[in-house]
Amino acid sequence: MSQKQAEILSVFEQFLASIPLDRYRNELLQVKTVEQDLPPDLNPLPAIYDAFWVGELRPFPEYEVFFERWWQDHLKPLDGFIRKYFWGCSHEFVFLGFKARLYRTLISVLTQFHFAYTWLAYCDLPLESSAELDIKGIDGLVCCEGVTAALQVKKETYRAEARGTGRFARRRRYADWAVEIPYTITPRDELQRALERSRKPDSRERYELLLTLAERWQRSLDNGFVVFQQEYPRLVERLIRQRVQDGKSENLYWDETLRLLRGMSI
Repeated sequence: MSQKQAEILSVFEQFLASIPLDRYRNELLQVKTVEQDLPPDLNPLPAIYDAFWVGELRPFPEYEVFFERWWQDHLKPLDGFIRKYFWGCSHEFVFLGFKARLYRTLISVLTQFHFAYTWLAYCDLPLESSAELDIKGIDGLVCCEGVTAALQVKKETYRAEARGTGRFARRRRYADWAVEIPYTITPRDELQRALERSRKPDSRERYELLLTLAERWQRSLDNGFVVFQQEYPRLVERLIRQRVQDGKSENLYWDETLRLLRGMSI
């Protein structure tokens, strides 16, 4: 275990626990006015990485501070974007729309950061993360014996279109294969009820996998923020080592990842 990375992880968890999720849920959940594709100069990922992906102990900014700074730093591209899509709308309308849009992005990225910080604290294989990789659809790169695996930490989904054949295409240019690392924000009791109601074998297995994920490899902070147990990245590391040793290079969808991890942890 890396003591320095464990300290960063601890401070990061304290920060996550301080986010007033209920307040922002009430304020921003229904605000979906800025849904257009953002141009590169308004992509929030570089600012998110600068503020929250750190190599040394330092305070993490509250969301209000982060967003105000991002807004002020992007006034010129914001002006062009507003003229194109929101001409005649009030400043408050556009400001709130961007605030809600960036908040949803930030919460998702903070979740993947917790997995990455946990990896750095408890795993041995090196992990590389950056805004540039993230923009390409890669949350992290892990190198094992000359083989590079791309990680994507993602909320599970049942949508058929999410399993399209081109889903891993971009990552193939930067890694030998990719693995999806799922998390779920569905409460355990809801997953249990869904499992009990399921009649089809494939649906039952999915809910069993998600229940295993929620019970063994996730936990919730006092404010409800979902984070990961240290065993989760360590199992993923074992899976990568095993696949490299066996010469396997197929991409892993989230349910396939859980199926393999469950077998390893029994």
